Amino acid sequence: DLIKKLRPGVDGVILKAYGGRGATFLPQVWEQVPDPQLFLTHLCRKAGLADTAWQSGELEVETYQVQHFEE
Repeated sequence: DLIKKLRPGVDGVILKAYGGRGATFLPQVWEQVPDPQLFLTHLCRKAGLADTAWQSGELEVETYQVQHFEE
């Protein structure tokens, strides 16, 4: 289950759909959208996909982490 694999506040997420549509959210976006289902819904909208596209099992989903620092 995708929701269980996400680590809010830690993981950035990349969604890729067949046909080239895709989008990413940095881990910092969790600060504005802390609910995992809502996070994925907004990411689908950003990619121009249906709100529930993340539930289809047809998207490629990647997670990543960032190192954020200031001088």
